[in-house]
Amino acid sequence: MKNQLTLTLLALMLLAAIGRADELKFRPPVQPSAELFTASSPEENWKRYLTLSHGSYRNLLSEKAERDLALHRIQLNLLGHAAWFYQQYPEAPERWSAVNSMYHCTEALVKEDGSPKAAVRGEWPAVAWAEWRKQLQALSEQGLTAPDTPARERFNIEIRQPGGLRDKSAAIRQELAEKQSADLTGLRAEIERLAQKYPEEVALPQSVSSYMSRRAKAGATADELKREWQELAAHPHAKIRELAAQEVRKQEAFSRPLEIAFTAVDGRKVDLKDLRGKVVLVDFWATWCGPCIAELPNVKKVYADYHDKGFEIVGIALENAKLVPDDTPEQAAAKHEKAKQVLSEFTALNDMPWPQYYDGKFWKNDISTRYDIASIPAMFLIDQEGKLVTTEARGPKLEAEVKRLLKL
Repeated sequence: MKNQLTLTLLALMLLAAIGRADELKFRPPVQPSAELFTASSPEENWKRYLTLSHGSYRNLLSEKAERDLALHRIQLNLLGHAAWFYQQYPEAPERWSAVNSMYHCTEALVKEDGSPKAAVRGEWPAVAWAEWRKQLQALSEQGLTAPDTPARERFNIEIRQPGGLRDKSAAIRQELAEKQSADLTGLRAEIERLAQKYPEEVALPQSVSSYMSRRAKAGATADELKREWQELAAHPHAKIRELAAQEVRKQEAFSRPLEIAFTAVDGRKVDLKDLRGKVVLVDFWATWCGPCIAELPNVKKVYADYHDKGFEIVGIALENAKLVPDDTPEQAAAKHEKAKQVLSEFTALNDMPWPQYYDGKFWKNDISTRYDIASIPAMFLIDQEGKLVTTEARGPKLEAEVKRLLKL
């Protein structure tokens, strides 16, 4: 009886130390906006959180230091809102989405040494910060086994477990950085395991793309990569199969000289056929795209250094005219004019003299969809015969490839 009582007391002490599954012992120093979570159901309130999340990242400052600080403050704010949601709805399946959101925001606020970034320092005591991270890890582990965790959220938790997909991918990235070779067998096996376990998961194709990119960096030949893409085009996971089929189509298109012709926003006629004999960068970008703007100084430098030697740039701007189905012809025309003006003013202000394609269709841009562009910047470098050399002409690689093709 005495032993039983002792065990009971120990169990109660342990539960008190850990806290209930629906209780956050340590919480972010941010309180949610009172007017945000006013719907009657957790489903509707979570939709409001997602709207807040998506809208928060718009109009960030372009200067890096200020942009980073603003970004971190947004993440801290979202963290506080997600914590409130988790505490408020301890039985709702959406609480696991809140856990994942808290995890991602927290990781974005952590420096390599584990200490918090500037947006957190001064607002969150170091001890409470450390305990918060431990608590969050414990919540993630609960989400792996909870019977009501949605498959998508369980997948997100599982891939970041020790030894999981994220760790395997990071280890290979480090190995490639150190010696330009790596054994990717384990990574492919983990992707296959997850594909079987999560047949509806839409994020797996991105893992496949990363895996194939690292295969190339590890020394796989073009023919080996082509054969593997063809194998993946018959994969049982529908989303992986769809991605691979797109890649096979893209490879077939890239085996021939690229054919792109249009009237630029400033009225110039552009046809890649007329640029044969020159090295051409086809730059898929947009004025709203932060990474594109960050890449711009490099692009401008290469253009200034090699334009007179036979290097050209053609811009494909994925501008968003914000058209809606109910727009009248007059409203659509006004929106197009406004978006064109934004593009023209931006290129003039930033000394970008090369021609720009515009159709205002955002991600449904007529030219970018032809090549299955899913993220920007996408930078296609074309040789003097009009054939694609690389789709990753960014950073130092752009200048190196341009010099190589121009034989400089």
